[in-house]
Amino acid sequence: MKTKVCSVGECMVEIINEKNNSYFQSYAGDTFNFSVYLSRLNFKIDYLTAIGKDEFSKNFVKFAEKENISSKLIHIDNNKIIGLYIVRSKKNGEKKFFYWRDNSAAKKFFNNLDSKYIISKLKSYQYIYFSGITLSLIEDKHQKIFYRIINTLKRDNIKIIFDINIRKPRWKNSLTLNKTLNYYLPLVDILFATGEDMLQWKNNNSLSKFTKIIHNNKIQHAIYRLNVEKNYVFINNKIYKSNNKRHKTIVNSAGAGDGFNAHYIATFLKTNNINLALKQGHNIGSKIVKHRSAIIP
Repeated sequence: MKTKVCSVGECMVEIINEKNNSYFQSYAGDTFNFSVYLSRLNFKIDYLTAIGKDEFSKNFVKFAEKENISSKLIHIDNNKIIGLYIVRSKKNGEKKFFYWRDNSAAKKFFNNLDSKYIISKLKSYQYIYFSGITLSLIEDKHQKIFYRIINTLKRDNIKIIFDINIRKPRWKNSLTLNKTLNYYLPLVDILFATGEDMLQWKNNNSLSKFTKIIHNNKIQHAIYRLNVEKNYVFINNKIYKSNNKRHKTIVNSAGAGDGFNAHYIATFLKTNNINLALKQGHNIGSKIVKHRSAIIP
């Protein structure tokens, strides 16, 4: 029997800068990227989101189903459309994002959640995955509803996987970001974070700072990608470390972390081997950075 995972968030139309003013279109979004990579590893994963009835939304459903992601949790909004973003890559492969998502179907959906309905749909899953980007969609006054959903699921012994994944421009201010993360972290069973996340959140990406956060929130399993070369896992009061080679050729780093998370989780759940999970995560990440799109063929 396959492990059942539900990923929660927003997928958007992805417009990718190839060179100069040449672009091509795909679909991406951190939690959806994770879903695709996990599905390809023979996991049963569904995606909770909302889209419109427009042509791009319909094609997104086809794209998801082609990747064996069911459309049963993809809600259709008759008046809104799917969000959009453009990603331009610098010469070193780092990315710059431009978003058109504040009036998207997903934004409306996550700010009008029916907690009883969502809980009834998600209680059959073993793992729930969401991210800081998911939380950034939700206005401060509606966070209690999503918190209630996650807290209820956790009490039903469903494991909560959370990727901090901070996009600071998506937040009203640093105070709201800090308040929201501190609100949810005590619910987390498996945490993913990067050195870049910690710099944006705490202006400090030291191991000691990260360790303090996971200890304060009693998180039993945390994966910290300090940078490309150094990854750490904190689990059962043990620390594992992997040293990786930095690739010289980086086309676009978007999606690499999502692929890492999926391959780490898949390998860990199948083998309980931390070192192998870190290796598999790094291997897929090193492949993704060689492609323009966040989701590679």
